[in-house]
Amino acid sequence: MKKLVIGAAAVAAVTIALAATGYAQDTDPPGYMIANYTIKDQAGYDRYMQAAGPLAPKFGGRIIVFNLNATAVEGEPKKVMAIAEFPSVADARRFYNSPEYSAARKFRTASTEGSVIITEGFVSAKQ
Repeated sequence: MKKLVIGAAAVAAVTIALAATGYAQDTDPPGYMIANYTIKDQAGYDRYMQAAGPLAPKFGGRIIVFNLNATAVEGEPKKVMAIAEFPSVADARRFYNSPEYSAARKFRTASTEGSVIITEGFVSAKQ
């Protein structure tokens, strides 16, 4: 009986380990750059949009949310909500730190007030 319990525990441990590796994907989870801000200087912001607008696709990114007047349902976020999706967090960081976006970013930081974060997306377990 003791061997059966130990054997069952070993099988359970292997099953948990295999399930955990099933959760870890073969590819990186997508990366997201999430910006939430209020525009303080429209002319400066327009320069940012002109400079930054075409850049995300050059780094594998695409804009999936862009709303100049997002409606808050909780808390006190800023008005503008923008989310860009990239193949990975590394790609999102490469975009953010690129010379092209760094030059454009200066216009945004001078003309807006808010925050930008980079995070990885959720990837569900393989079924």
